[in-house]
Amino acid sequence: MKRRGPPNKHAEAAKAAKQQRLEPNISPGPHGAAETLISISGGQDMQQILDAESIAPWPVLTLLIDDFFTYIHPLTPFPHEPTFRMSFTAREDRTNRNFLALLASMIACLVASFPRTARLHLKTQQNALHMYPKAITLIDRCRTVALEARGTSFYSREDITVYDAATSYFLGLAAAYTMQWKMCRRFMAESMAFIRELGYHKPRDMGSSMFGVTYRGPSFNHVEDQLGKRIFWCIFLGLRSMYQLGTHHSDIVLPPPTPSEPYPQFPVEVDDQYILPHQILGQPEGIVSLLTGFNQGIKIYMTMNGLVSVELSYGISTLPFHDQKVMLEESLQAVKQMMEGLPRELTIDLNSVPGSTRSHALPNLTPASQTSFLDTSNSGLHYFTGYPSMHQQQPAHNFRHTASAHPGRRLLQFDIQKANIYASQLATRSYYVERYLNLRDAHREHARAQQQNGLNNAGPPDPSTAGGAATKPLADQIDPIDASMTAERELIVQHLLTVLTSISQRSMEPNGASLINKIRQVASTLVNDAPERKGPVAVKAQESLSKFVEILMRLERIPPGGGGGEGGVVSLAAGEDEEQELRVWADLREHQVRFLQGGGFMGLP
Repeated sequence: MKRRGPPNKHAEAAKAAKQQRLEPNISPGPHGAAETLISISGGQDMQQILDAESIAPWPVLTLLIDDFFTYIHPLTPFPHEPTFRMSFTAREDRTNRNFLALLASMIACLVASFPRTARLHLKTQQNALHMYPKAITLIDRCRTVALEARGTSFYSREDITVYDAATSYFLGLAAAYTMQWKMCRRFMAESMAFIRELGYHKPRDMGSSMFGVTYRGPSFNHVEDQLGKRIFWCIFLGLRSMYQLGTHHSDIVLPPPTPSEPYPQFPVEVDDQYILPHQILGQPEGIVSLLTGFNQGIKIYMTMNGLVSVELSYGISTLPFHDQKVMLEESLQAVKQMMEGLPRELTIDLNSVPGSTRSHALPNLTPASQTSFLDTSNSGLHYFTGYPSMHQQQPAHNFRHTASAHPGRRLLQFDIQKANIYASQLATRSYYVERYLNLRDAHREHARAQQQNGLNNAGPPDPSTAGGAATKPLADQIDPIDASMTAERELIVQHLLTVLTSISQRSMEPNGASLINKIRQVASTLVNDAPERKGPVAVKAQESLSKFVEILMRLERIPPGGGGGEGGVVSLAAGEDEEQELRVWADLREHQVRFLQGGGFMGLP
């Protein structure tokens, strides 16, 4: 029964006091529209406390960005370095969420590809290593910051930019380096979707008013245009490289170009400082652009277009045997011709006298002193002989920050591109040769099976038939394509040994997940192939190649982002994993030196 009359103020006050004692953490809600708006605004202000220092201290971030543009940018040439550095110095991470997301994704990619750099920088800051005991924790933090910076309304935005595509690409690449394949496919597909939405997947003059102009804005921006092309071609390179390894991304289908759907133009071979929003200046005469080496990688993988086109259409196995081997032979000759005309800065002399120190780019064949971690003469990493625990006693200054301002920085970047160019070319040549040999062996086996099944019982074998050709004496079977492919396999062995002894740790380690995999794949194929396929050169080089393969496989078992399950666990706090990695690099150095001092390829038995 309700009580009549005014409320008992004393009873109501006692009830409110009791409720406050029981629930002291619950703050009273707003009682009006104005108070509600103030409350929401206050909550948003709390969420705004997100900037680059949510990842790491500012001095560490500065060094990591220097490392990114020194080691990662030569192979993934975006974002635009001058523009990014201006925004970074102006602390746009505090005001521009898109920039913060891009910054976080770049650091995630760097740490996943080159985890030891994070340890060297973090240990200069007190308690920094305790924040990220493993590389994967720092990578996860970067990804979290990038996604939080994008916000919940990111996918409902109309103004997607090329920088959003770059952020997705770096997040996908970091996931690939840490073997998180589902996440990798997701981000890579997203990056390609943004590139297509912005119209950078086709020549600019072919873009419609809906896709080619509207999204790019009324005023044409050369910086963004070049970045869009670079991102497209980076995705292309990744897809073709995975195609060689037998890994096809059904999420991203990139058919070869056609007259009606051509690819965009190659990025202009001009360094970032000469590309302005309103114009592109000329590259100074006599200075090779870093985009020259990048475009060379594109040209190498473009030779796969004919093969990929047939495979996507109806499968190469539907073609006659002769047509298949002609296609593979033409592709092989095309990729070999792509190496003609390379500038001296990007060239390894594959035909030089093996064992000659002048013919190899590997610097300082004698072991480096362990007392100095920075090799100022080469602006790069040392190999450590013996047990590499000596690195714990090295100077506190960071060698990569010194290298970024050193005159040899450019040469180091050329060395990184050089290693990638020759690893990619060898991998592509080996891919064509191995496909031919598998095709030839399958064809011969099929011919033998036909003969055994009695398909050729009507008299002596007809040399014009497949079965007859298989039964002809070897001396009578003169196939110029087969002879060319067999000789090419021997040449690949020789060139692989030359490349292995011409590139150093400083060229391979920063992008090791990509380069080591390519080289190891070629070497493993040559070592583990059937004995009847191996010529005299391969037999002579078996022992040396096997040793290189064993060392490269040990490096692969220390993945860039870690190992074990989903992604890597390279320790940043305890030095055991780093010492193990340095020990393997020292073994590689020792084997390179021993091989060259023994006469190189000519010193083989």
